[in-house]
Amino acid sequence: MLVEMLWLFLLNLVLYVSSEVTHPELSECFTVNGRDYRGTVSHAGPEGTPCLYWNQTNQHMFNAQSDSDGELGLGNHNYCRNPDADVQPWCYVSENEDGIYWKYCDIPSCHMPGYLGCFLDFGTPPALSGASGTSSKLTVQACIRYCRTKGYQYAGLEAGYACFCGDPSDVGSLQPASGSQCDQYCFGKPNEICGGDGKISVYSAWVGACQENLTSCSGVLYSPDFPEEYGPSVSCMWDVLAPGSAAIELQFHIFQVPDPKDVLEVRDGTSRTLLMKVQGGQKPPSSVILPSGQLWFHFQSDQEFGGPGYAITYRGLPITVTNSTPLQETSEELSLASPNSTSEHHNTEHTSASKGLPITVTNSTPLQETSEELSLASPNSTSEHHNTEHTSASKALLFLAAALALLALCIGIVIWRYPSWSASIPCAMVQPTTCSMLYGHKKERMGDLTCVNQSSMKSLI
Repeated sequence: MLVEMLWLFLLNLVLYVSSEVTHPELSECFTVNGRDYRGTVSHAGPEGTPCLYWNQTNQHMFNAQSDSDGELGLGNHNYCRNPDADVQPWCYVSENEDGIYWKYCDIPSCHMPGYLGCFLDFGTPPALSGASGTSSKLTVQACIRYCRTKGYQYAGLEAGYACFCGDPSDVGSLQPASGSQCDQYCFGKPNEICGGDGKISVYSAWVGACQENLTSCSGVLYSPDFPEEYGPSVSCMWDVLAPGSAAIELQFHIFQVPDPKDVLEVRDGTSRTLLMKVQGGQKPPSSVILPSGQLWFHFQSDQEFGGPGYAITYRGLPITVTNSTPLQETSEELSLASPNSTSEHHNTEHTSASKGLPITVTNSTPLQETSEELSLASPNSTSEHHNTEHTSASKALLFLAAALALLALCIGIVIWRYPSWSASIPCAMVQPTTCSMLYGHKKERMGDLTCVNQSSMKSLI
């Protein structure tokens, strides 16, 4: 019994050390329907029903075997995913008396910025009291554009076809609902969420605007008509002023601009000096700091193609970012990181995505004729980032050393007390109840996956 307990302890310790060293924490998704979600939420529905493991759902359409290359995020886990581009992440659950075998997951951060969430709508009076309308071709952007042209700050979608507009006074009195209850497909675009039965999905009316003046310390920039694709021959400009800031940090959460002829330029808001230029097909850094408290953005698409678009958050910083040497005409590589004030969540993202890309950056000098490879950085934050990594790695190595020492002690005790016993520990020594802890319970056969939430759609028939 003692040997068994020590063996299990060592196994768990080694697994912990391995995860600390090689598997950084995954971030939540940032798109409208959570197709790219790779987080660790493993329960579904308002009641928090545990999800089944994807390697135990072979009787269904989606399982670990059907995703052998890992593109859909399925595997030996029970985390919520969206492999079929549904309205939001979901998972298979155990059958009950109603025959339900899959449910949507409630992941608050698994949506685009500018989406306020899912709220209750009692109907009298409506949750958003401004202008309203219905359409059999309703999409998120169609409702947002409608409310923006009417002069309202917020747009709400309900039951797949209804659009409501409102102001901050309306939003301040909304009662939140579980995100999994806003589960209706938009009638005009089936992979977008347009509320639910008596539930309203609320968005900022400035999502996807082509021109805008932003004067807050932080905010979001979207490509034109986001979350829908931007079109060809688009030319949009945004002025961003972060009061009291000497620099602005940009976070590139989404940048899906496939055409190399489509270009996003970022210039100093006063001098119009080019600070950054990203062309279609390039992958921008996850974070970049530009040495100006006022920025001017210009996005231009060519006359032939559009694309999915981008979502960029900005945040003003009360620091001055300078380079010790002027930009040279030859190619240079600089490393960049976020400042010390960056949140722990952003630091986690920077750990897994710290590579730069070919972009054009200038500070106080005009743009040179030759392109330069730059990625922006703050020296203090780079040092802090490496210190954090060093501390985590040291802790993991200490745990590993302790595990090896304990293992050696156990082997010595076994050899001393049982000299004739083989040095290898047979797997049969582990109790069946212990082995079952390492594998999820395999479920009996269930029905086939349906493509829509039937219970929600019944109310619209």
